Amino acid sequence: MKARLKILALLCPLVVLFDQLTKFLIVLGLEIGGKISIIPGLFDIVHVRNPGAAFGSFSGLSDSVRLPFFFLTSAIALIVLLIYFFRTQEDQKSMFVCLSLILGGAIGNITDRIFRGEVVDFVSFHWYDQWLNLHLGSWQRRILLEWPAFNIADMAISVAAIWMMILMFKKKA
Repeated sequence: MKARLKILALLCPLVVLFDQLTKFLIVLGLEIGGKISIIPGLFDIVHVRNPGAAFGSFSGLSDSVRLPFFFLTSAIALIVLLIYFFRTQEDQKSMFVCLSLILGGAIGNITDRIFRGEVVDFVSFHWYDQWLNLHLGSWQRRILLEWPAFNIADMAISVAAIWMMILMFKKKA
């Protein structure tokens, strides 16, 4: 029991602290919609707000529906993660790391929703402002080759989720 709690006590607050510190610096130093080019044409620090979930989903809902929905789903997710965390076998240290990273990321983004009503995103990758023109019969679409902006909490969740899937597939093999 000690190892899992040490991992949780170290990683979860570290992710939340780093996430909130970077978001604080972005809010303090860059106006909404602002951009600092780090690698021109590929990587920028931006200041955008995401009222929705991943890739802006549910952002069109009114605040009176969207915020309670996110608080409820976040609370359920945190409870499920904690149950899984404490039911995981003691020798699964890598799984404790993954779950601690996911919990830290979730708490980081929930903190934004509580205090700002939306999540601050600031990491932006794109491909030289290039557009991809898709033509499928009469259907046409022009897509900017840009990944939606994200933050430290999102990175912790994504890396941990991929790592967790690898661990689960290795376990079955």
